[in-house]
Amino acid sequence: MADHYEVLGVERDASPDQIKKAYRRLARELHPDVNPSSEAQERFKLVTHAYDVLSDPQQRQQYDLGGSGGFGGGAGAGDFAGFSDIFETFFGGGGGATRGPRSRRERGQDALLRVEVDLDEVIFGTHRDLEVDTAVVCETCNGSCCQPGTQPVTCDICHGTGSIQRSVRSLLGNVMTSSPCGTCRGYGTVIATPCVTCQGQGRVRARRSVPVDIP
Repeated sequence: MADHYEVLGVERDASPDQIKKAYRRLARELHPDVNPSSEAQERFKLVTHAYDVLSDPQQRQQYDLGGSGGFGGGAGAGDFAGFSDIFETFFGGGGGATRGPRSRRERGQDALLRVEVDLDEVIFGTHRDLEVDTAVVCETCNGSCCQPGTQPVTCDICHGTGSIQRSVRSLLGNVMTSSPCGTCRGYGTVIATPCVTCQGQGRVRARRSVPVDIP
C-alpha cells in the first residue's frame, strides 16, 4: 500500500496546514471534472484517502505508529481485549488499578453538522461560520454546579473516592471489585445546594458561532 505522505508529497513531520495545501494542489490537478483519465481518478482516490487519514490527528497518530492498522496490521492491542475485559470484570478497571473520582468538568460529545458545499468549495476550500447549539460553562457557578457561596460535600458513602469496593468470590478466589458509587455517581462529592441557573449541571445551553475551514 502506498505511503500516505508520499502520495501527498509531504514530509512525515509536515504540519496540518502543509498537508491541506498539498491535498488542494493535487485535487485541482486530479479531480474527475478536471482530469477525466482513469489514471487520474485512481490517483485522486489515493490522494483523498491519504488526506482523510493524515488530516485527522487520531488517525494520523495511529498510522504513524504502524500504518493503517495502527500496529502494522498485525497482532496489536486488539489481541489483548479479552484480558482487558477480564480485568474490567474482576477489578473494575485496567489491571485492577483504582481510579479516582470523576471530574464534573468532563468534555462533552462532539457536535455533528451537515453542511452543503459546492464542488469548487470542496476542491479549493472555503471558510464558514456555523451556528451551533452547545453546552457552555454556567457563568453563575463557573461550572462548580453549586449555588455561589456553597461547596460540594464529600460523599459519606464512598468517602470521596467515587467508587465502592467489594469482595467477590470467583474462580480465581476472593477478588476485590470496584464500581461507581451510586450516591454521588462516581464524583466523590454531593451537590447539597445546586446552582439555580444550571440546576446543578454546571453547564447551560447556548448558541455559538464556530469558524470552520472546509475541507
